[in-house]
Amino acid sequence: MGDSKKYTVHVFTGVTLNQDASGQYVPRAESMPHIWRTGKHTKGQFKKIGQIFITETGQAVAVIGVEKLKFSQRHDFVPLQRWTNLYVEQTKLQLWL
Repeated sequence: MGDSKKYTVHVFTGVTLNQDASGQYVPRAESMPHIWRTGKHTKGQFKKIGQIFITETGQAVAVIGVEKLKFSQRHDFVPLQRWTNLYVEQTKLQLWL
């Protein structure tokens, strides 16, 4: 595969979210951090820690960390589906940061 088919890949550590009674996203109390990656078809862009993305199974996740990933290692991680323009306040993520 030539370089023209490669794309920049990042891995994102995140915690899964639920919506509270007022519709605000909050981390699940029992949530353990997991890792997802950007894929060729990921929609939207990462902007900052706390941003919410949607997984391929429809789960909302808040980013608590990001790292660059070698293109050749991308298949070791599940791709995320799309970025949202929503964020979780960092104060709600302190347990995981």
